[in-house]
Amino acid sequence: MRILGLMIVFAAAWISSMCTLLGAEITVRELNRGRNGFFVFDPELVRIKPGDTVHFVAVDRGHEVHSLPGMIPANAEPFNANLGDDLDVTFVEPGIYVFACRPHTPMGMVGMIVVGEPGNIDKINPSSLSGKAKVRIEALLTQVRSGS
Repeated sequence: MRILGLMIVFAAAWISSMCTLLGAEITVRELNRGRNGFFVFDPELVRIKPGDTVHFVAVDRGHEVHSLPGMIPANAEPFNANLGDDLDVTFVEPGIYVFACRPHTPMGMVGMIVVGEPGNIDKINPSSLSGKAKVRIEALLTQVRSGS
């Protein structure tokens, strides 16, 4: 009986550690229209832990997603999907990742992922973006700084 109890405790600990190693999975949808307007990512701000995976889903096929150069952590790998393709990205490097839809960036189709601590927040400079994209990234940075 004692051995059975130890085996159950060991199995529970092993399952718990595997769930931690596998990380969470979050979906970001690429939409023509969402709760925040036209040409949006939903959600546009995601907070995750290192090792978590984000599924970018092109719900409306006229979109793609890519990381913006200079707006990801220094040691992070950039990511890029083709138009209409879904993309899974596992984030391991802590920091802020800014992403966009190439054809709809000027219309504000941008978003942000915060992985762990936003250590590179002072290096994110939206001034190179145009129109609504710049305004949205500035608003998302304000949210991250305020912790909301």
